Amino acid sequence: MTTALTGFTGYSISPLRTTVLPTTLGEEPRMKTVMTTFMVVDLPSAYNVILGRSTLNMIQAVVSTYHKTIKFPTSVRIGEAWSDPRELRQCYLTTVALPPKPRPTTVPDPREALVPQMMLEPPESLIEVPLKQGKPD
Repeated sequence: MTTALTGFTGYSISPLRTTVLPTTLGEEPRMKTVMTTFMVVDLPSAYNVILGRSTLNMIQAVVSTYHKTIKFPTSVRIGEAWSDPRELRQCYLTTVALPPKPRPTTVPDPREALVPQMMLEPPESLIEVPLKQGKPD
């Protein structure tokens, strides 16, 4: 994958690789498992994983940041996943305490791959042809 991930500050990073893993939310019998594509990045983070919109849409999730829960339909009833208050607090404190590290942008320039293929000279001589006879402009 060559798409760069961009944060709120405008900082961009290219993923090292992507991997597809089964992701299970909820507990028996109200749980849902979907195959999720994760982007692996070399970046300090307080979080193990961040679920994106595509995954949340795939499980038809309703997110409540106030209640810190995710609800989603299952074959039995409505499933629910919630955060551990201690872990949530620790993630928050770690995120606030992380010093911002200036990192160089490693986004490859797609034009660099085309440079050897570009022709700077026409392959043969050109003949100018007027669009209208008597009106060359």
